[in-house]
Amino acid sequence: MVMNSKIKTETSMPQFRSTFSSFIDQDGSLINQENLNCIEVSNMSLMVLRTSKDSKNNNKAAKWLFNIELPNPLEVSIGENDAKCFWVSPDEFWVLYSSKYKAQIISKSESLPKGVSMTDSSGAYGILEFTGKETDNLLSRWMSYDLSGSLKDGKAVSTTLGQAPIFVWRDNKKLMMMVRHSFSHYVVGLLKDSAKRI
Repeated sequence: MVMNSKIKTETSMPQFRSTFSSFIDQDGSLINQENLNCIEVSNMSLMVLRTSKDSKNNNKAAKWLFNIELPNPLEVSIGENDAKCFWVSPDEFWVLYSSKYKAQIISKSESLPKGVSMTDSSGAYGILEFTGKETDNLLSRWMSYDLSGSLKDGKAVSTTLGQAPIFVWRDNKKLMMMVRHSFSHYVVGLLKDSAKRI
């Protein structure tokens, strides 16, 4: 099977649609209590970069598209305009960036090196931002991964929240979570119910 490295530009304009909106309060929070706040982050795009065995071509593609270095395993690298690149597997990287640059990135994708491909996964995930001292306490109720001990700033990991697959990383004092839209109601139910008990 041959993968097409090009993405059609006519379908590339961002359209943000929230699956969390019915749970958000008037202040824009999903959870808003002492030492714990959760909001939805909007207007971000997610590209999946699949790489070849040629590391030179892979790095060239990341530089060309996002002006970013590919990160080491379980790490995050930061590029221009606050783009973030996550190591997912040896041949797969996720790049999260502002949707206002999406048309520009799609246009550049037409010149990818051989063996490197890019897929727009922007519509697949919602992004939640957690702040406050009780964040790890809330999430540890449903996650087997040791957030406090293992998820340091600049680290990222694929794990589960209850039975839902999620992707989490630390960004300074914030904990960020990507949730597939198909699991958003399930995840919100766990979070809001558990937050009442903190």
